[in-house]
Amino acid sequence: MADKQSTEDPTKSVQTPAVSKPAEKQSKKTTPGSLNSGSADGVENHENLEKPGAQPTAYSMRPAFGEMFPLPTIKTIMNNVMAEKLKDKTYDKDIAKKWTSEIADEVNQQIASSSKVKRYKHVVQVMLGQELGAGATYNSRCCWDCDCDTSVSEVFSNTSLFCVCTVFGTYQY
Repeated sequence: MADKQSTEDPTKSVQTPAVSKPAEKQSKKTTPGSLNSGSADGVENHENLEKPGAQPTAYSMRPAFGEMFPLPTIKTIMNNVMAEKLKDKTYDKDIAKKWTSEIADEVNQQIASSSKVKRYKHVVQVMLGQELGAGATYNSRCCWDCDCDTSVSEVFSNTSLFCVCTVFGTYQY
């Protein structure tokens, strides 16, 4: 009987679980984009440390092709607002300031309510002048990223006045 006890390896029961644990870890497969609940050295991931309800950050270097500043839509908005506000008006220097504010506010509101301008900030600038036959020059200068940021201008004129509306769109990184 002594031989029978000596043939039994007392560490056999200890070795079996030690061998099966790495096999379990190796059989756990992850797919790209999936999260692993623990790392190989046994350290837990920090998934549980995130604040409840926190939104993941969506940092991107450039807007996707379909998410660029929608210039045709903005041109249409500017043309419609200027035509609606100024089509039958004659220039009056006392009311011109009110008209420019109304046009800028309306264009700003319609652009902001459009779902096509995600992650863009925009600035609306309106200039109104009397049409007397003299020429006028309107310039602007900006420091921005030429790949993502842009601007669009539209001009409205009748026999009494002219109006230039410019919208600058800058991408939020």
